[in-house]
Amino acid sequence: MADERADSESGGAAPSGAAAFAALAYASREKADAFLEEQTRLAREQADVARLQAEDLRREDRLRHWSLIVRHISDVVKVTFEIALALVVVGIVAGLSAIIWTAAHDDSLVIEAFSVPPDLAIRGLTGQAMAAQLQDKLASMQIATNSGRAAKSYANSWDNGIKVMIPDTGISVGDLYRTLAGWLGHQTHITGEVYRTQTGIAITSRSNGAGGATVAGSEADFDTLLQKSAEAIYQHTQPYRYAVYLASIGEMKKALPLYGALVENGDREDQVWAHMGISSAYELSRPFDAP
Repeated sequence: MADERADSESGGAAPSGAAAFAALAYASREKADAFLEEQTRLAREQADVARLQAEDLRREDRLRHWSLIVRHISDVVKVTFEIALALVVVGIVAGLSAIIWTAAHDDSLVIEAFSVPPDLAIRGLTGQAMAAQLQDKLASMQIATNSGRAAKSYANSWDNGIKVMIPDTGISVGDLYRTLAGWLGHQTHITGEVYRTQTGIAITSRSNGAGGATVAGSEADFDTLLQKSAEAIYQHTQPYRYAVYLASIGEMKKALPLYGALVENGDREDQVWAHMGISSAYELSRPFDAP
């Protein structure tokens, strides 16, 4: 009985083989579940990492796409700027070339400001006003001159117009053009002065610094004196055209001697035109019933 009790107590304390296998199986399932959970967790983390990487790749793709667009726009802007700069340079070169070419072929009559007494300047008759009035009278005579000879064929052509030059106006494109025209062109510069005499006033005008023509009279006859001064300039710079002007206003007796002087002393072209002017004057002076 004692031995059986001992065996019973001993058997109760020690686990049986089935219990041990069950315990081991249970422990293996826990480890397996833990392993599976760990693998599941790692898979989720890897999926999260893959998702983040995919999002980063999409963002990088969008950034790369915008970078390409910006680079393309930058290249287009750069090319446009270079083309615009090239056009500006070409325009500047073309403008300067046009200015130089025009200046080299400038045969215009340039009226500079006259020197006038201070009392006349105070009353408004400044040197610039004097030049402007002289310009108006010369322009009127040009209009009244009925000539078939082109102005550009003149040695002192007025085809580029009469200009009033105002000195001391600062550096500008106009100043550059005047410098080039004076250097390369064949401008005729008209200068002069107004001064007082014992009997009134006198106006002296010069062409390119040559000996001037002076007209004098009463101050009340200033406009008439200015007209005579304009006629003297016209005769000196354009003798044939001035003769035509006189014939056009009916001063044939004054025009014929000028034609004759051109025939005797003018250049070949002036001689041809002077002969034509004499022939025209003769035709105009003939009676309509003459044979």
